[in-house]
Amino acid sequence: MDLAIVGIPVSRTSLSPTNAHETPAAIRAALRRYSGHAVAEGAPGRRGDEAELIIDEVLRIADAGDLEDPDSEAGERAATEAVAELTRRSQLVVALGGDNSLTVPAALGVYGEALDTAGLITLDAHHDLRDGRSNGSPVRRLVEAGLDPSRIVQIGIADFANSRAYRQRAKDLGITVIHRDELHDRPLRDIVAESLEIAGAAGGPIHVDLDVDVCDRSVVPACPASIPGGIQAHELRRFARLFAEDPRVRGIDLAEIDATADSADGRTVRLAALCVLDAAAGLAHRLQR
Repeated sequence: MDLAIVGIPVSRTSLSPTNAHETPAAIRAALRRYSGHAVAEGAPGRRGDEAELIIDEVLRIADAGDLEDPDSEAGERAATEAVAELTRRSQLVVALGGDNSLTVPAALGVYGEALDTAGLITLDAHHDLRDGRSNGSPVRRLVEAGLDPSRIVQIGIADFANSRAYRQRAKDLGITVIHRDELHDRPLRDIVAESLEIAGAAGGPIHVDLDVDVCDRSVVPACPASIPGGIQAHELRRFARLFAEDPRVRGIDLAEIDATADSADGRTVRLAALCVLDAAAGLAHRLQR
């Protein structure tokens, strides 16, 4: 297969009450609302000749379903092994969460035996460097598992969403932090290129964590920790597509949505579904080069 989709429905260790374990099924249901047709950007004087693709005709896609009991230590290990097997059999694994603790088995599975050369890119309002085992600790846990923090890039970190202690921890570890405000003034392609250069510096696999609470709260009401002033839906979708275009990116996860807390129009879950489609489009572009 080219693209593997898998649900990692974690929620029990969340810092705040959540039904995030119900989100993978909600994202799959939302995917049925959309077609697989995408059109490339056009240019003045050349309208109508844009490249097109139909994802189902270009990619071999498989849904591995939801993994069992990933909140437990044994279940997390099993989830890591399942993602590792999917990574061996595909070009890209998209993991549907679940709270942000899914990033640990998703990333470790993508890395496999290449942890010493691997990289991590997070789109997140938060550093996720807390102590303990929760949705606030996946980056710290990956560092403790052996991931070199000099190959971690955190995009979208927001003011007033983190204590100074975690900012200092990120600095001490040598993590690259791209503040949310940089996205106002720099092209997304430049941010993506910088992040890939850092995370891919050792030539190993890269995992991308799309913590959807990086978005503005008006865009993602189903993300408990989202705040006003986050990035916009089109920015998150663009990041998903651009990262998936790069062959070094072997895994992407979608985290921190509680589908049961969404607005009546389901905007948060729909955004997640569109991120899956944008990642698929990015992968299709990668394979067609």
